[in-house]
Amino acid sequence: MKPVLILQAARLAACVSLACAASIAHAQQTYKVAIAQFGPDHTLDTLVSSFKKELARQGLKVVYDEGHVNFDRSLAPQLLNREAAGKPDLMLTITTPLTQTAKQVLASRSFPIVFGAVANPVAAKLVPSWDRGDTLMTGGSNLPNMEASVGFIKQLTPGVKRLGFIYNPGDDADLGFLNALEKVVGKYDLTLVKVGVDNANDIPTRVSSLQGRADALMVPASSMLIPAAAAIASVTNRIKLPTYSPNVDNVAQHHFLAAMTVEYSSLGTSVGRIAADILRGKKPSDIPVSVPAVEDHAVKISGRRLKDLGIALPESLKNCNCVVD
Repeated sequence: MKPVLILQAARLAACVSLACAASIAHAQQTYKVAIAQFGPDHTLDTLVSSFKKELARQGLKVVYDEGHVNFDRSLAPQLLNREAAGKPDLMLTITTPLTQTAKQVLASRSFPIVFGAVANPVAAKLVPSWDRGDTLMTGGSNLPNMEASVGFIKQLTPGVKRLGFIYNPGDDADLGFLNALEKVVGKYDLTLVKVGVDNANDIPTRVSSLQGRADALMVPASSMLIPAAAAIASVTNRIKLPTYSPNVDNVAQHHFLAAMTVEYSSLGTSVGRIAADILRGKKPSDIPVSVPAVEDHAVKISGRRLKDLGIALPESLKNCNCVVD
């Protein structure tokens, strides 16, 4: 064999050996991952479960340090600092408020943060663009496909002309949802009736104000509004207002009529894949934000609310296997 070819073969063998060694090192290493959750919630728990399953599927050994703040943002700095003191290799933060607090409180950290269930991370100033992560932060959005969501509302309740939207003006996730919704309602001949609420105690009154002003209501996946689903439902059920939400749990509990939502199991898998890439050495800034595809959505309809509202399931949804009785 010629000397040049021998040298090339030797270099190739060395590269292969180094790659194998790196792969083995990653497989043998035990990583520490902190998980900071906004509060106990079945949907968010699904994200976490799928996140862990994806890391395991990728062959990574991980120990977890988990906690939540019971939906109280004022407690977030305490939780985040406690988890950061454990020197994790990576932290998963769930929801916009918790992730924003993490970026501020842990600004001097050396470990990366991967976020999940953040509707609009660009508007929330977490990443510079949808195409790039920040230096130590990237993750997955839970913003539903608005064209599909509004199309579903017209499919199930075709008579809707005025769509109410209740939101927290101080929550960037709510504002991101509103911004996306405003871009598509005109295509479906809908007028948006916006109602802002910045105090949970005012929610029932603000929802009541939609009586006679809206034909249906959309409730975003808001950190203030979703925990108040029962209070919202007590009003919308009384005034016979069909209510939609991206949260399927609200439908399964018969609080709201229907949901077209991002599958949080798919979101957790996507976020887990991002975390695995980072743990193996990829830079967060080189990883774009994961955005749900249309096929990553699921539909749920409350049979009880259909009956109470006198709404007949359209033929196009008769075989959807999506009605919860």
